[in-house]
Amino acid sequence: MVENGKMHNYLRMYRGKRLIAWFDSPEEAWSILLYLNNRYELDGRDPNAYAGIAWCFGKHDRHWQNRAIYGNLRYMNAAGLERKFKMAAYLKKVGISKGTA
Repeated sequence: MVENGKMHNYLRMYRGKRLIAWFDSPEEAWSILLYLNNRYELDGRDPNAYAGIAWCFGKHDRHWQNRAIYGNLRYMNAAGLERKFKMAAYLKKVGISKGTA
């Protein structure tokens, strides 16, 4: 994001879901996601970006099975990221070896 102002949308969704789990409250995760988006993404402060962040918290999405931490929010995990996103090619493109990512 720092170099080109853009992160692949699937990675943005995954990052948002992970931050929800890492912080003590959804409000804290929201403020961090908003800060990161507005500071580093090309679409910062754009209404569509706010909608993308809100999606991580369940906006415009159906309820899923109840899980610890996430409740009824859609869950995303690293296995799904590997399955749906060409992580190795992306890491190679940005110059990061998989062991250091």
